[in-house]
Amino acid sequence: MKTCVVYFSRTGNTKRLAQAIAETAKADIYDIAATLPSTIENYELLVLGTPVEGASPAKETAEFVENMNQVENKKAVLFCTYRLFGNSRTLKAIEKKLKEKGYQTVLSVSKKGMKPSEVANFTDIINEVKKAMEKLSE
Repeated sequence: MKTCVVYFSRTGNTKRLAQAIAETAKADIYDIAATLPSTIENYELLVLGTPVEGASPAKETAEFVENMNQVENKKAVLFCTYRLFGNSRTLKAIEKKLKEKGYQTVLSVSKKGMKPSEVANFTDIINEVKKAMEKLSE
């Protein structure tokens, strides 16, 4: 399944998680800040990441999704990084917007409390993403 990881990161936490997922999934990776939504149209699985800002997705992520073209029968994995709270609301907001664009979300995961200067443990999230991708490949 042709997969891409697309992320927006303000402090570097979401970028680190995006890189770990892309490496595991052997997927192409794109930074929203330097990518047009049309770039991802030929991928079957979209892995989309955002930081939580004010209990919502980063405005850059929301704008990227808003500018994506309509698709049919494509899948999405969503992830977010957050400091205190808002991860559920953020993931639900992105899932709703992606559904309007034709994506079915197969997994939503979040990582709390990473500090950019410390080593982060992404094992749980990576394992969940692997399982979701294996199910899609069956």
